[in-house]
Amino acid sequence: MPDDSLPSQYELLGQINFTGGFPVTSDLAPSIVFLIVYVISVLLLVFRLIRKQDRSRLLIRPSIFVACRIGMLVLRAIMSKTTYGEGELIAELVLVSIGYLFLIEPIIGLWKLHLASAVTQEAYPTYVNSLARVLRLLLIAAIATAIAGSSLISSALNDSSELSTVRQLRQASAILSMVTVVITALSVIVTHVHFSLDARRTVYLLIVAACLIITGVYRVVQVYNHDMTAPVQSKAAFWILQILFEFIAYCLLIAISIPTHFPGAPKEPEGHQLNDVESGRNKA
Repeated sequence: MPDDSLPSQYELLGQINFTGGFPVTSDLAPSIVFLIVYVISVLLLVFRLIRKQDRSRLLIRPSIFVACRIGMLVLRAIMSKTTYGEGELIAELVLVSIGYLFLIEPIIGLWKLHLASAVTQEAYPTYVNSLARVLRLLLIAAIATAIAGSSLISSALNDSSELSTVRQLRQASAILSMVTVVITALSVIVTHVHFSLDARRTVYLLIVAACLIITGVYRVVQVYNHDMTAPVQSKAAFWILQILFEFIAYCLLIAISIPTHFPGAPKEPEGHQLNDVESGRNKA
């Protein structure tokens, strides 16, 4: 519950129109439920990271995401039943805002692996790497604008003229992240049609992308909507359209063994490499 001793500050914070709104008593139950399932999911994530056959660098981002979500849920659960100040609210806002962004990069990486698993090195389209770099740059920009917007909140409380800057940065972050996911999903579809890729992998990627698109659209609509009575501003919308669909996407990412289902370009057998070395020596 907000600290009633700072009404003017919370009125200003309300104008920022941040995702999820002020934590209230009704946030306690969903916070605890999601906190429990996230903590349980960490066991599977750790298993994937430890097991050599399942280990992948693409799991680093989901690891950061789950840390953000657990931190956010702990904060939100505590704040729903106690008086909190500006610092706690800003911290919760940062975790809500940037956590989602760390689920997007693995889709880009999986898309590249999906293509590399089915296409020879000679046939691998050069535009894929370039597009992937652009998408990652967009994602970095989304993270940077989200952090920048959050970092200005404290100063905006003392200078209301900066509120518009905070809102614009948050809007930019929401748009950049949604554009990144949509372009990635379209890229998956285009390359699937053009190269006749494995349908199961394509469907898997599109399901994950669809979950993130739903959350992305919600974030954009919510951040641009200033009618606090609108359905998009409700707690139900926040817990379902962001938290639930994020969780589904996250679970899908850790549910599979990435090296098994997305092996990427086939590696040259070690024995074959040794034969090449021996052949080179004999020729010498």
